Amino acid sequence: MAETKEILSVVILCLLWYVISSSNNVIGKMLLSDFPYPMTVTMIQLLSITLYSEVFFNMWGIRKYIDLTWSYYFKLIVPLALGKFIASVLTHVSIWKVPVSYAHTVKATMPLFTVILSRLILREKQTTKVYLSLAPIIIGVGVATMTELSFDITGLISALVATLQYSLQNIFSKKVLADTGVHHLRLLHILGRLALVLFLPFWIYFDFVYIVNEPVVSKCHLFKNVVL
Repeated sequence: MAETKEILSVVILCLLWYVISSSNNVIGKMLLSDFPYPMTVTMIQLLSITLYSEVFFNMWGIRKYIDLTWSYYFKLIVPLALGKFIASVLTHVSIWKVPVSYAHTVKATMPLFTVILSRLILREKQTTKVYLSLAPIIIGVGVATMTELSFDITGLISALVATLQYSLQNIFSKKVLADTGVHHLRLLHILGRLALVLFLPFWIYFDFVYIVNEPVVSKCHLFKNVVL
C-alpha cells in the first residue's frame, strides 16, 4: 500500500511538473513575442523566487540556515547559480526563436545528457537496455528537426545547451542535497537569489540600457502587450 502511494505521488508530481512547465513556456512565448528580452524575463523570475519564496518558506517552517564552508560554497553553490541563470536565459531564447512544441521536443534529450554526464562525472554505469532506450529519443528529435517548418538554428542550439545545463543542475543539485541536507526548496531560493545578484550588472548592461533607450511609443506598446 505504501509503495503504491509513493508511485502515485511520483506520477502526480511528474504530471504537475509537465503541465506547469508547458504552461510557463506557452505564456513565455506570448510574452517574448512582444517583449524580446529573454534576460529580463529571467531576471524577473529570479527576483520573484527571491522575494516570494522567503515568505512562504517561513510560513511552512522550512529550515533557514545551512552550514557551508566557503570552499564548498564557491565549488558547488556558485557554479549551480551560474548554471541556473544560463539555463533559464537559453530556455527563454529557445521558446522565443522556435515553437514551444519543438522546444519541448528538444528538451526530451535530457535523459541522454543525464546518462552521458553521469557516466563522465559520477562514473555511473547503466544497463544496455537503458542505452538502447535512448535511441528513440535521438531519432525523434532528429525527425522533428528535419520536419520543423519554423526551424531556427539559434533556437535549436539554445534548447540543447539549456537541456545540457539542466542535466548538470540535476546531477550537482543531488550531490549538494546529499552532502548538506539542505531542503530542496531552500536550495532553490539560495540559487535564485545568488544568480540574481551575480547577473544584475550583466542585465543592466545588456537589457536595461536598451529598454531605457526604447522610443516612448514602443515602450507603451510593449507594456500594453505584457500586461494583457
